[in-house]
Amino acid sequence: MIAASVGVGKGSDAHSAGRSACKQALNEMPGKKADALIVFGSTKFNQTKLIEGVASAAPETLLVGCSTSGEISSEGFATEQSVVVMALASDKLKFSAGRGGGVSANPAGAGVECGKVLRQGVMPASASSALVFLDIVSGDGDAAVQGLRNELGHNYPIWGGAAGDDLAFRRTFQYFDGKAETGAIVGLGLSGLHRAVGVAMHGFLPVGRAWLVTKTEGRGLASLDGKRASAIYEEYFGPEYFKELREGTLPALAVSYPLGILLPGSDEVLLRDPTLFSDNGAITFTSAIPFGTETRLMISDTARGLETVEKAATEVAKRLEGRKPKAIIMIDSVSRKRMLGRRADEEVEIVQRILGRDVPIAGYYGYAEIDGGTVGEALFHNGSILIWAIAE
Repeated sequence: MIAASVGVGKGSDAHSAGRSACKQALNEMPGKKADALIVFGSTKFNQTKLIEGVASAAPETLLVGCSTSGEISSEGFATEQSVVVMALASDKLKFSAGRGGGVSANPAGAGVECGKVLRQGVMPASASSALVFLDIVSGDGDAAVQGLRNELGHNYPIWGGAAGDDLAFRRTFQYFDGKAETGAIVGLGLSGLHRAVGVAMHGFLPVGRAWLVTKTEGRGLASLDGKRASAIYEEYFGPEYFKELREGTLPALAVSYPLGILLPGSDEVLLRDPTLFSDNGAITFTSAIPFGTETRLMISDTARGLETVEKAATEVAKRLEGRKPKAIIMIDSVSRKRMLGRRADEEVEIVQRILGRDVPIAGYYGYAEIDGGTVGEALFHNGSILIWAIAE
């Protein structure tokens, strides 16, 4: 049996909010105990005190999670600072928690370090999967996830997301073993009788012409078609309007017009959200854009964004093949949160209508979504919603 429950904590006192959320989740569990906790917390809280509060209510329980740019729960989108705790327990599953530090200095090594611990929790001849959360502000998240993938093997499904910090892009936090830190990748491994599925979708459409990526620098895009990278925005908007966007609120540009890349040998278009424009015309993104690929401006709206949630939830139900979900994790792009505005609550309502109104839901808005549920590479998504569900 797999049991799950969710608790939500609010208020000005970080320790009390964390402890309250955890106790609320545990009160709905069989025996009021859990094998693992997944925690998503607002950066408006003191992060150390917040996680200490959560851990104080369940001191011997595995704990993983991350900071957010908004929290999601079965009760809907939280408009105030909050912390969401999901408690999980099962007599047929073995849970393991892994951590890799130093994402800024050695991201691939951090992923390998995390993966080694998760791999030790795999039971022979059992289904295994993992949820991972990481920092992409201080280091190369793509490399960290690739290191994790290489260590676990390409047949080991992983899903997850990047932590948030309310669009500051300064410092995000990862939660592990009762502590909050930065510059890490953490993961929760599941091994045993279960069915885990995850679906990531975005609902954006291309506008304007295609541009060839002619120079990259890490997560930075230096040139397109031999011109400075910012030319893709300047040509479409015109120099004056682009100047207003560049000097105004940058996330507004990311919400409406991320870039889309078509990977070789794939029909899937991945989104990349800009976070910084340099004076020389280079653009920094939350995830890297590969050299030699084609990219285009992308656009969406509220109606299409909500349609995407329905499509993703329907696909999750299809992949569960009639099984009833026991728990749902929603990892949503912060750009979607800003695009949907007051209608963000409708995402949870749609998921509940399709997958079950009594299924516990925990989630958050962050800076990237990870879909590594099929054989091959783990893909980094921006501007997307990832719906993960577990069933027996």
